[in-house]
Amino acid sequence: MRSILSLMVCFTLMACQSTVVDAKNTANAAESVGFSSQRLDRIAPAMQSYIDQGKLAGTLTLVARNGKIVYLNAQGMQDKEAGIPMSEDTIFRIYSMSKPVTAVAAMTLWEQGKFHMFDPIAKYLPELANMKVYVSGSGDDMVVEDAKSPIRIIDLFMHTSGFSYGFSNSEVDKLYKKMLSKPDELNRDNILTKFAELPLTHQPGTAWNYGVSTDIIGFLVEKLSGKKLGEYMQETIFRPLGMKDTGFYVPADKVDRLTQIYSADKTGQTIVMEKEPVGDFMSDPKIHNAGGGLVSTMQDYFTFAQMMLNGGEINGVRILGRKTVEYMSSNHLPKNLIPYSKTSQGEGYGLAMSVTVDPELAGFMTSKGDFGWGGAASTYFRVDPEEQIVMISMAQFVPIGFHRYHDDFRNLVYQALID
Repeated sequence: MRSILSLMVCFTLMACQSTVVDAKNTANAAESVGFSSQRLDRIAPAMQSYIDQGKLAGTLTLVARNGKIVYLNAQGMQDKEAGIPMSEDTIFRIYSMSKPVTAVAAMTLWEQGKFHMFDPIAKYLPELANMKVYVSGSGDDMVVEDAKSPIRIIDLFMHTSGFSYGFSNSEVDKLYKKMLSKPDELNRDNILTKFAELPLTHQPGTAWNYGVSTDIIGFLVEKLSGKKLGEYMQETIFRPLGMKDTGFYVPADKVDRLTQIYSADKTGQTIVMEKEPVGDFMSDPKIHNAGGGLVSTMQDYFTFAQMMLNGGEINGVRILGRKTVEYMSSNHLPKNLIPYSKTSQGEGYGLAMSVTVDPELAGFMTSKGDFGWGGAASTYFRVDPEEQIVMISMAQFVPIGFHRYHDDFRNLVYQALID
């Protein structure tokens, strides 16, 4: 497993530029599906403001309705230091936007009866039996107790398993940080055992906690398919859908299209991120990081998102059944766990994606049933079945939410609806 820790250095200013692809055609398409092209044009100056302030190097934004792309705009730079403009075929590290893709891969097996949602994961991955749960203390004085129930597969999809990521300063997360800081000691043979040695943050099914749950779903896919995760995804999702630039690393002949990645220094200034999360994406990793290891392009991810909006099919190619997608994009959290976090009012959780359950409580314009997720480097997508909208924004700044450009983007999309 590649390290999730990061370091940061160096910052250079360059002129920014914006390109709207086939503006006349997208404007006509906008009006034909109930968008105002003039109001959609408000997106560009909002994104440009983040670029002009030096917060983001560049952005790539897309809006589609009824399967038609009505707005597509590349702004700023893919790599400021090298002077490479952002473009439609720029390759992005999508990090946790890998999770819905992994979920789809798993659901192709679920449809075949290979597993059931309420099966204990230990039925397939026995290393994860007999888990312990954190109670109190730290270090040698840490107190744990037996898990009162097994981790179910649906708990992994919903992040109610009790696994964590090491993102906080909790005693459990300190153990994750220690383990993940030594990637050379982790391999395909011991990774599940290493996870099993760490206590869960809570009893399975009793709370929502973001963690390596989707990574474990990836190991489940490998166990049931007999193939490495990326290979299975290529066979069942990427090649059938024509997602030619999506995978767990960037081939040498495409490296010039991979974005530079940025973060902030201690003063909040944007700088180049020297040691990016999950490695450099330049070679095929021994362990495919199901929760955050994919790279992709705007066109590829749009194809994936539109497939989901269409109920599992696009361009005559069916990946999942309609009811399967409905199941994935429905809230599965009990009422006492909604919202899944304090900053996500009105949001429940489906399978590897958040789902809007109460638009009146959300901090954005939205619809009931809207679903999607984001990635650590400020990539973001939402699918709105009620309005038949797909919206995707791509940038490369860690962490997501430091510059909340995607919040502006989301509202700017909805304010442009006029039907």
